[in-house]
Formats: sequence, structure tokens, C-alpha cells
Amino acid sequence: MKILIAKIMQKLIVILILIQYSSCFAQQKKTDFVIGDKISFESKILNERRTIVVIPPFNYKDRPDEKFPVVYVLDPGNNLFATFGIVNYYSDMLKIMPRMIIVGIVSNDREKDYLPSPSKEFPTGGGADKFLNFINSELLPLVDSSYPTNSERCIIGHSAGGLFAIYALENQPELFSSFICIDPSLWYDDQSCIKKMPGFLKNNKNLKKSIFISLSNEKGMGVFPFIDVLETYAPDGFKWDFEHFKNETHNSLGFKSICRGFEMIYKNWKADDNTK
Repeated sequence: MKILIAKIMQKLIVILILIQYSSCFAQQKKTDFVIGDKISFESKILNERRTIVVIPPFNYKDRPDEKFPVVYVLDPGNNLFATFGIVNYYSDMLKIMPRMIIVGIVSNDREKDYLPSPSKEFPTGGGADKFLNFINSELLPLVDSSYPTNSERCIIGHSAGGLFAIYALENQPELFSSFICIDPSLWYDDQSCIKKMPGFLKNNKNLKKSIFISLSNEKGMGVFPFIDVLETYAPDGFKWDFEHFKNETHNSLGFKSICRGFEMIYKNWKADDNTK
């Protein structure tokens, strides 16, 4: 009889536990897992509404005195979350680079934003100068006033975005400290950015920047003539590196390029350097 009562009690306990857990699960609500902030605002320079996605470091508000570098990502639909994963793994796990604020710049017309001039293939091109002024006069002040940034900025561009990053270097070199250019379309406009680079480097002997350039198995991107220019004219303070990913396509080399780019840029970085 005692054994029977004990078994009944055990079953009752199990039933009560199951009821308790089912009640707990019933009280839980499904919510979206949100990473970062989506910000939309009117640009007076571009005369249109623009959207950015900002992903600050995890729990950054717990350390109110810490300032962070910012990495600006063009074509965020392709490269924003790759950048997010790499930055967090390299900074939090491996501790080989600083924690960063990541800003994805959404483009309504990437050819208009990124290309310095129009062409038959891209008739809407030619807005790179206006887009650069938008970044300088509207976007950077917005990010700097809303988040704990320091003076260090990186830009990541792929294809036409990589061309724009080099255009930004040549035309407003004070904006960015480092550049990751993934399969940049340096062939565009009869290689105009390549032709301007020797004079730019000659006139900026004290330039202290870092640039990483990658190339996939694409032909005719104009990357090799650009590397020749860097080998000939780059001053000592201008750090650069190049990698040819022969087994990668134009669309597949982004992740590896971002990894290699950050490894090159922060090659000599130490944890206590992130105190600017």
C-alpha cells in the first residue's frame, strides 16, 4: 500500500511540475531580436530621405567614458552582418582589434551615389561628389552626436562601393582613417581614379592612412594598375596591402576581404590602444 501511495505521489509531483512549466511557457511572449538602430532622416544635400543602420558595441552604455572607432559599410545588404560578425569575433573573442560602432549606409541608387560620372551603362551615375558631401556634412555629424565615437573611421566598399572609397580618399582624405576596398571597379571612367592617384600621393607625403584592396577572379577590374601606382608612389606613412583571391567570385570574396582588411589595419593594435 505504501509503495502504491508513493508511486501516486511521484506521478502527482511530475504532473505539477509539467503544469508549472507549461504555465511559464504560456506566459512568455515571442518578441523580435533586434540588433542596432534603424534611423531615417531627410538629407538636404541629397534632397531625399536616407536610412542608416547603426550597430553599437554590446552593452556600450555600461562604459560611458569609452569612445569607439566607426566603420561605415556601403551596400549593407551584402556586407553589414558579415562586418558585424567579424568585428565582434575579432574584438571580443580574439581581442586583436577594438570594439567598433558599425554604420550601414542604405543607398536608394548605388550607381548615382558611388560613381563619379555618368556613362552609357550607368546613366544615373555622377553623384559621388554630392554623396561624399552628404557623408561629411550630414551623416558623420549625426553619428558623432548620437553615439560615443572617437576620431578613427573606416569605410568598406564593394565593387562600385570600393571605387567610391578610393574616390573619397582622393577628394576628402581627412574623413576616413582606413579603407577596405573589395573588388573595386577601378576600370570605371577610363580608370580616372587610378590616373589621379600618383599626383595625390606626391602631394600628400605625410599621409597616414591604411588601405586594403582585394581582387576576385574577375578580369579587367583595374586593380593591378592601381597596385603598381601604390608600389611606386605610396609614402612611408601610407600603409597598404593587396590580396588576389583567385578562387573567389565577385560576389563571394566579401567576407574574406573584410577579415583580411581588419587584420591588416589592426596588425599592430593592442588592447590599451583603444583609449582615444
